[in-house]
Amino acid sequence: MRTETRLACQVAGCENSIPAPLLPEVVCLAHFLQTAMAQLETTAAKCRAGEQITTRTLDELRMHADCAVQFLADGSKATPDANEQMLQLILALANLHEYLSHHVSLVAQTR
Repeated sequence: MRTETRLACQVAGCENSIPAPLLPEVVCLAHFLQTAMAQLETTAAKCRAGEQITTRTLDELRMHADCAVQFLADGSKATPDANEQMLQLILALANLHEYLSHHVSLVAQTR
């Protein structure tokens, strides 16, 4: 069953409600996708440049993936476009994870 909180998105000026699976992120769907994709793109660019990725960054990306999976599993009445964007995020995160599994030296060992 889909539940939606009455809390508004924490982004200034945004009054969209927060779907239950995104409560840990405290943002609406649009801002969740914007933030998660931006962080993913920044991390992927660092990988391509040979820069190390902190375990904290990887933990944050994992949390984004968990929220995306929960959102999709929630059975919400999100638009097909929103569901597709969530799936694209999960696929991109999986691709990054696969890339890092072959380039372990890019993962910093400290938090």
